[in-house]
Amino acid sequence: MNYLAHFHLSYGNDDLLIGALLGDFVKGPLKGERKKSIEQGIFLHRKIDIFTDTHPLLKQTHQLFQPRYRRYAGIMTDVAFDHFLNRHWQQFHQQPLSIFSKEVFQLITTSDHLTPPAKYQAENLARYDVFANYQYWQTVDAALKRISQRLARDNPLASAAHAMKLHYKALEAIFLTFYPELQAHVSELRQEFS
Repeated sequence: MNYLAHFHLSYGNDDLLIGALLGDFVKGPLKGERKKSIEQGIFLHRKIDIFTDTHPLLKQTHQLFQPRYRRYAGIMTDVAFDHFLNRHWQQFHQQPLSIFSKEVFQLITTSDHLTPPAKYQAENLARYDVFANYQYWQTVDAALKRISQRLARDNPLASAAHAMKLHYKALEAIFLTFYPELQAHVSELRQEFS
């Protein structure tokens, strides 16, 4: 899952939200170098990624894409799913997305717990109001193009949004089936933190 989903699934606990962002920037074992609840957020981020990457429905989804995209299908669906979460936000969260975004951006841009790269990412998410802009498919396209440029090896992500758009309705239906399962899984994990 991408940032909007990670923050949504961690919502209600500020330290889990900080960990949700750090999950993309902190590698290796968690050794108690950070506050326990922030490390739980990093752990939760990792568990969300594992659940998503290994879910049979997502593996089936990746078969929709041409073979040249399949190596990158996880990245593609992560970004597309933030688009669908935006489009169906009211189905999954009572609070308007604009208020949710403002709260999350306020927290992550003022946190003292972020690494410099995570802080830079937080500022970019807020500056470009990424969560609101995920309503537009062009944001999916732009995100995949940026990821393509960051990867060291040649990759087809610059054209991936066009390839996915051909399967838009199927991807949307898969998201609407998958996301409640992910929410239930995360709910169980979060109960273990209490």
